Amino acid sequence: MGGARAYRGIVAWSGKSENPVKQREVMAGGEVERFTLNERLQHAALMASTLVLLVTGFSLLFHDVWIGRWLLWLEGGVPGRGLIHRWAAAVLMGVCGYHLLYILFTERGHGQFMHMRPRRRDARDFWQVVRLNLGRPTERPAFDRFDYRQKFQYYAFFVASVTMVLSGLALWFATEAMAVMPKWLFDLLAVLHGRESIVIFLLLFVWHLYDVHLRPEVFPMDWSWITGRISITDLKERHPLEYERLRTAGAIDGDGSN
Repeated sequence: MGGARAYRGIVAWSGKSENPVKQREVMAGGEVERFTLNERLQHAALMASTLVLLVTGFSLLFHDVWIGRWLLWLEGGVPGRGLIHRWAAAVLMGVCGYHLLYILFTERGHGQFMHMRPRRRDARDFWQVVRLNLGRPTERPAFDRFDYRQKFQYYAFFVASVTMVLSGLALWFATEAMAVMPKWLFDLLAVLHGRESIVIFLLLFVWHLYDVHLRPEVFPMDWSWITGRISITDLKERHPLEYERLRTAGAIDGDGSN
């Protein structure tokens, strides 16, 4: 049975995403499901572990300034900070591993990933947004389930997570790492591990926070990451291509009702 599931998951990479009618269930009040409870829990665990890693990493990186010393005190000193940091790292690795299995071996996860694949139209959408921001006459791009910004943030965080995990493991098991790599490589990993945390902070808690929650069209917050639901009105406005696909498939009526 396990072999059959693995085969189905691997073959699914080259197939189509799941039936849009099965993908969504229209809810009362003119809403549709955007994220399942499983996906929201993954996001919550990822967000919490990353935030803890950033705070505990910041306190070590800037231990010579007052805020770093204050954070170290809150974390129970250097030993406490290290323990918290490693537990958060274990959670992050667990979430990333689970997410990989989720997109490989579940129909829902595979379907979500297929919507996240970069497409040629993403470049056109980006250029249209640039022209709009410069005040040039052009049509507003029609986004699908995920737009180019969400896709970029997804893959950028994936690359950053892989780098942080590998460099973090080398620092965690320093004796073993030094036995199999030159000193210069170990030092490079240490620098990358510290400096890349700043990049992750800028990517997640500046750009992602603004893009998902603070933009005028969603302010003060896009609640779908908590409720898992989006109104059909917002779906039609923000993700018109997905709205049309669901309407054509009969998942929603033309007036947004079930």
